Amino acid sequence: MPPTFRSSLVNLRHINFQDFSNSLTPEEAREPSPALLESVARSGILHPPILREQGRTTMEIVTGRKRLLAAQQTLHSISTVCLVLPADTLPAEALAINLEDTMLRGDITVVEQAIFFQKILVHLDENEAARRFLPALGLEPHRHHLHNLMQLMGLEEHLLTALHEGRLHEGVARELLALNFIDRLSLYETMEILSLSVSNQKKITAACRELAARHNTSVMALLGQPEVREILDPHETNIPQKTARLMQWLTEQRFPNLTEAEHEFRSFTAALKLPGGVTLGHSPSFEQDQLHLSIPFGNRDELRTAWPRIADALKG
Repeated sequence: MPPTFRSSLVNLRHINFQDFSNSLTPEEAREPSPALLESVARSGILHPPILREQGRTTMEIVTGRKRLLAAQQTLHSISTVCLVLPADTLPAEALAINLEDTMLRGDITVVEQAIFFQKILVHLDENEAARRFLPALGLEPHRHHLHNLMQLMGLEEHLLTALHEGRLHEGVARELLALNFIDRLSLYETMEILSLSVSNQKKITAACRELAARHNTSVMALLGQPEVREILDPHETNIPQKTARLMQWLTEQRFPNLTEAEHEFRSFTAALKLPGGVTLGHSPSFEQDQLHLSIPFGNRDELRTAWPRIADALKG
């Protein structure tokens, strides 16, 4: 049966802003965004927050904390229209309403899902929670989906916030969970310094984990080497250049034989003193000894004119 709401003009002083029992947002992401502040300043609150009675004069927030804060900050509102749930509304039902409201936004994050299940499991067992709520998220009602979401709650608060805000990829976040606390934070700090793309987050995570295991060291020690600290020095180059240099260094550490072959090949090519535009290529990863010489021609007539000499040279 749908919950019973009443519409009411609520004095903001009667709202318990210190109660986060229904919040699905990481602690570091609870302030209204600049876009929301601008919207509320222009048009007010368009989507009424939902509250639940706590006592005679106090109410807890079910949904809409950021909207209420934005109204306080931009409109200096004393009161606003809200939908109010009666005090006898069960905590599990208040959380369910928040989940529904969050899903209506169309972009519920994996962190919000994880926080929801962490809180709902205080009131419901795993089987009932999985049956009632996983299908609404597009997942089969199996407990392993629930467990996968709950694993993310092992991340530190600022990593949860980064995942929530899209600055950290979910797959990378799960790989970070396999590292100890110090290594996890060291690796994420590097990602943050360089504002790495998803692709580069995956590459640096794989490279650092492999190298640390190969050399029986820690990721923190690996990233603390002088060569890496020099690359990350804030006074050196710009962010894309730092990223390129770090990725190149990690590649050289992972594939020393390939790196040596690349250096030898470049020396060999330089000694040939090839004319401008002429390039020499090698097989992938030097798997074969074959080389490929590329000679550019402006058009077919140039090739036709030069071909007899090239053909004679090839015969010789």
